[in-house]
Amino acid sequence: MNFKEVLITLMGRLQKRHINFALSGGLALTTLGIFRFTKDIDLMAPEECKGDIEKIMIELGYEKQDFSNDEILSFWSPLKVFGQIDFLIARRKYARAMLTRARKIPIFDGTLEVNTLLPEDLIGLKIQALANDPEHRTLVDAPDIKRILQLHKDTLDMNLVREYFQLFNKEVLLDEWLAKIEG
Repeated sequence: MNFKEVLITLMGRLQKRHINFALSGGLALTTLGIFRFTKDIDLMAPEECKGDIEKIMIELGYEKQDFSNDEILSFWSPLKVFGQIDFLIARRKYARAMLTRARKIPIFDGTLEVNTLLPEDLIGLKIQALANDPEHRTLVDAPDIKRILQLHKDTLDMNLVREYFQLFNKEVLLDEWLAKIEG
């Protein structure tokens, strides 16, 4: 997948329709100095834009995946170069607040600026995924969270991070990870 070209094209279409969006997932981690394999582009967008997003993606030749639902819209292209794009739908207060806090961050060696979720909010999404599906998400999301904490602990809003862990009854896990980082 040509991440840069796909993202440039998609951003242009979303901006043309005045759709608020923010980068999340693996590409957002790269803005934090965390590099790991990713096979798709993950974005967050408001619920009221779902119809416009579907139209844009179909216009670009993408097909909606069967597992799409009220929480996520997933699209893939039969042409490998265009890959998979997932939209996390911001429906509830926490997700909508994440979109509001998102900031323009340089990506691809500074050649492009993309509205990106804050590190605290990436942690929030990852702890939610881990809590909802520990069997499948622990091996991916726990290391990502630990790495964000390790690299950015001094600049994170730890009250917000703690709030996310409390929401999912994982505060003990946060304390354990922080103790290891500080220890």
